[in-house]
Amino acid sequence: MFSSPTPTPIPEINPLDILSAEDVYAGIGYAYAPVLEGGTFIRDGNKATATYRSEPIGQGDPVIITITQFNESVTKESVWYEYDYDRVMRTSAEIVQGLGEDAFLAFPSIHVYDRGCHIEITAGSGSTDEQRNLLINLATTAVSKFEALMPAE
Repeated sequence: MFSSPTPTPIPEINPLDILSAEDVYAGIGYAYAPVLEGGTFIRDGNKATATYRSEPIGQGDPVIITITQFNESVTKESVWYEYDYDRVMRTSAEIVQGLGEDAFLAFPSIHVYDRGCHIEITAGSGSTDEQRNLLINLATTAVSKFEALMPAE
């Protein structure tokens, strides 16, 4: 008799896995020391959020990373529809090529859909080329680490 294959568990990815304080520090050009608010990330259902604030407070904008991922009770399609709805509702959204399966920038955030998950990074201010570059650079780092942790189908 053959036994049924054991399904591969879905890894629970958290924001600290894909953007560490060092990653954020480098991403912001070492402008201020990022400190993880509350000392950890917050998980609420299938969403996990981490907020890095400046030290001292007020020296720079916070960097907020949120991951919404599929799980046993939330399908990849549901995550995609939420991601796509966010894009449709932002009339100023600009498509970003080369990040995950789909990505868009809508100041002050960049959104990436990849492997059944929605990664949102909010950073910087001013809607400038500098902020655009900051968001794309942080997202590039995050997606690279994410894809190493979340298996492709």
